[in-house]
Amino acid sequence: MKYRFIWLCIAMLCTVATFGQLTVKGTVKDKGAVPIPGVNVIVKGTTVSTATDFDGNFSITVPNKESQIEFSFIGFTNKTVKVDGQTTLNIVLQEANQTLDEVVVVGYATVKKSDVTSSIASVKGKELQTMTVGNVTESLQGKVAGVQVTGAGGPGAQPRVLIRGISTVNLDTDPLYVVDGIPMGTSINFLSTNEIESMDVLKDASASAIYGSRASNGVILITTKKGKVGKTRFTFDLSTGIQVMNNPYNMADAESYATIMNKAYTNSGYTEYLPNPEQYRGKTTDWWRAGIKQSATIQNASLGISGGSEKHTFAVSLNYYNSDSFYGIGGWERITMRIANDFKFSDKFSAGVTLNPRYETWGAPGNWADFDKIDPITPIYKPADQLNGTENEYSIYARSPSYVWNPVAAVARFDDYTDQYNLNTNGYLQYIPVKGLVFRTQGSIEVGDRVWSKFSPDFVIDAAHEKAEINSIERRATTNVDWTWQTTATYSKSFAEKHNTSLMVGATMEEYNGSDVWGYGEGVPNNSDSMRELNAATKNRNSGGNSWSNSLMSYISRLSYNYDNKYYLTGTFRRDGSSKFMANNKWANFPSVSGSWRISNEGFMESTKSVISDLRFRAGWGRVGNQNLPNAVYQSNIGQGFYPIGVDIVDTAFPSTMANKDIKWETVEDINFGIDFGLWKNKLSGSIEYYEKETKDMLFLKQFATYSGFPAYSTIWTNVGSMRSNGVDLLISYKDKKGDFSYGADLTFTTVNIKMVSLSSEDEKLYGSSNRTLTVKDEEPGYFYGYVADGLFQNQTELNSHTDEHGNKLQPYAKAGDIRFKDVNGDGKLDDKDRTKIGSPWADYNVGLNLNFAYKNLDLLVNFYSSIGNEIVNQNISDLYNGASLTNKVSGLDQMAWHGEGTSNSVPRLSKDDNNENFTKFSSLYVEDGSFLRMKNIQLGYSFYNKFGFEKLRLSLSGQNLWTLTNYSGVEPEVGGGDPNNGDRVKGAGFGGWNYPVQPTVLMGLNLAF
Repeated sequence: MKYRFIWLCIAMLCTVATFGQLTVKGTVKDKGAVPIPGVNVIVKGTTVSTATDFDGNFSITVPNKESQIEFSFIGFTNKTVKVDGQTTLNIVLQEANQTLDEVVVVGYATVKKSDVTSSIASVKGKELQTMTVGNVTESLQGKVAGVQVTGAGGPGAQPRVLIRGISTVNLDTDPLYVVDGIPMGTSINFLSTNEIESMDVLKDASASAIYGSRASNGVILITTKKGKVGKTRFTFDLSTGIQVMNNPYNMADAESYATIMNKAYTNSGYTEYLPNPEQYRGKTTDWWRAGIKQSATIQNASLGISGGSEKHTFAVSLNYYNSDSFYGIGGWERITMRIANDFKFSDKFSAGVTLNPRYETWGAPGNWADFDKIDPITPIYKPADQLNGTENEYSIYARSPSYVWNPVAAVARFDDYTDQYNLNTNGYLQYIPVKGLVFRTQGSIEVGDRVWSKFSPDFVIDAAHEKAEINSIERRATTNVDWTWQTTATYSKSFAEKHNTSLMVGATMEEYNGSDVWGYGEGVPNNSDSMRELNAATKNRNSGGNSWSNSLMSYISRLSYNYDNKYYLTGTFRRDGSSKFMANNKWANFPSVSGSWRISNEGFMESTKSVISDLRFRAGWGRVGNQNLPNAVYQSNIGQGFYPIGVDIVDTAFPSTMANKDIKWETVEDINFGIDFGLWKNKLSGSIEYYEKETKDMLFLKQFATYSGFPAYSTIWTNVGSMRSNGVDLLISYKDKKGDFSYGADLTFTTVNIKMVSLSSEDEKLYGSSNRTLTVKDEEPGYFYGYVADGLFQNQTELNSHTDEHGNKLQPYAKAGDIRFKDVNGDGKLDDKDRTKIGSPWADYNVGLNLNFAYKNLDLLVNFYSSIGNEIVNQNISDLYNGASLTNKVSGLDQMAWHGEGTSNSVPRLSKDDNNENFTKFSSLYVEDGSFLRMKNIQLGYSFYNKFGFEKLRLSLSGQNLWTLTNYSGVEPEVGGGDPNNGDRVKGAGFGGWNYPVQPTVLMGLNLAF
């Protein structure tokens, strides 16, 4: 009886407990109302738990209505909610401050940001996608300290990217781009911004040495978007707008042009060029309006589908980009697709494959400057009385006496386009035999075809100067087949709770193969579109072709160790063998070592935790290489030419490039010191770094010694001299939130100082850009080299006093109003020895400021970028201010130019002859301050969540490059380097002219998620 009573009491208690239980259901989402799968849901103080499903839903039984449920998920702040009798809970998790736990790509691996010992900067894809650009590196401008991005106008143009200045003088200066672990060369024009998950910039050699011979200009690692576990999600992003092309100059109308040219003629003792300028009043030919559109459209669209299960995730994107030219024809169009599949067969085996087909087409006239330079008096078309009815459609245009070819006619004749087709396949297989050991093999193959076609119709505008009496057609088809393969083994182990180690070893192989065939012909029966084929050519047919190949084999390793998350040490080693060198110099070693001390984790810093969230000191040293020179420079090449003998033209051959079997690697060695900090729970954070780097055994294409007996134009690749640079990178970031209002600011600041340390001989001089730049020991490379324009002669007294010690005039042909050139060396003569340094293309500072604000569903961001301390050569000065040519001039030049004592001390007098060589001597007249401040982007957006059937709908209005502050009077202050094909990438930097400007752009955006 006693036991029955006890059992009855127990049953009653259980019944009471059961009646007290509640089943709570609900959904967990992020602040954007996107469901979060896999969230841990646990009843606090118990072992009862569950997890959200693919749609973020959960169901859990709690003991009573006073229970508390805790929600946790990686990357989000934990949240505890009291049930308080509720049976339905809709939870919103906030993203955690992950500054120290973010994952950073370091080359063949990923690590936590807190474990990084080298100089690596990371930018998330969503930060890059705020701008609509064809090349994602333009979005990088001002966002990373130590990275200088110089924008490039024109459809399909690629910006110049410098990581901590230049590391070479004669070769390409662009960094290596690695996409999903595969080296992709020095251009990423093929990649849509909507495909990018993150970009990690390896700035110092201790970070980039793992890429060895490809890393001398720095490395940018790009991770593309992959599928995530959860329901299938669709996204659609669209931005569309217009680019505005404003005439950079106020050019003279017909009457003003006549007045200006008449003054130039009469100042030189000639009769007026165009008597009675009043007769041209109201008869100006508006070339600009006739040939240049005021705006051109730009579109960027992307459709994405992603999702998957624990066993298989996928991501598919289709991207379209189009930028029209300002001529009404041509532009740049790109279609890309990325299909990524990742499979997890078991806890040990996983694999993935990505397909990336893409198509590009581009081509546009490049003569927009001629619409300003051609005189405003010449009509666009020939008068009717000058036509005889036999002209074809390209011969009805008028000729200008300025010798500028009719730009409207040139656009009408334009037919010069390139089509590019590529398919890249990237696959990997990963195996984890035991805990901590990972084997991974990854391969990629890319097949590409590029077809360039050009047709030049026959026309006769002027029988003596502007004509092509026979039409011609050219076509070149280039095919490349490139492959890479890399295998790594990584073992990570923690022991004694405080020791953490990781060792990676591996090998890589790369091979790049290409071939081309080309054809040329003349005399196509007519200019119709259907006849523009090589087979239609009837005269002077010619063809040719070539093939090439180069390869690289490497062995890589990395050892990392940290003790108690306080002391970190990383060492890497890479050994590269390149087919571009002979056996004795084929292989080179590229080691690096770096370490950091996490001071904030020390016990003595415990009392400062409320202020100092993070404090680290970093130091690194490394060596990287450069083998970016043509194939087979260890072989001599024979050039072809022509030589007249009497009335005959004889084919000739000559040694054009001489072999150098001793050519070896160019190497860059650098050291880096940095401090990273975070204050007040990382509201204020940043880093400051100092670096020094030295380039040794620099690769140069030099003129072969004339005493050898070889022609003066014979060249040879050789290793010459060294160059040293240093500077400071600074990043300061502040982020805070007050209720529904959040705001942040990022400031980047960069300095670069460059100096040549040695050349092949003490007094060697390396000229560039038609001898207008000079590179010598103890100076920065490629500085502007010319005469000093020391104001203008204002009167005869000043002319008479500019003499040598014997009273002989230094400038005997000068008149009042001409430039006074300075006798720099004081030898009483004005000659080549008076040429000196008159400016530098290299900026002293580069600054970026990025602001963001948000209030509830409204957001605003503003990006600024500034370059300070560099000079630019404004080559347009000769076209716009020189009376010796018949091109059009800036409006009001007759009053701007010197026309009497005191009227000007900078713009020379108008002269038809220019006997003083005011404009033909390269002088400081052309050199201007190139500093500028530009508002790169301003964007206002508003987001709707769970409205209109979408998880998220965002509308935005943005403006790019709307405002620029600069003293530079040229077209565009963002001026890149010279032609890398001529070895003038560095030695020809800073020359501005009629370069295509970076255009102001206004866009509307739409972002959908469902």
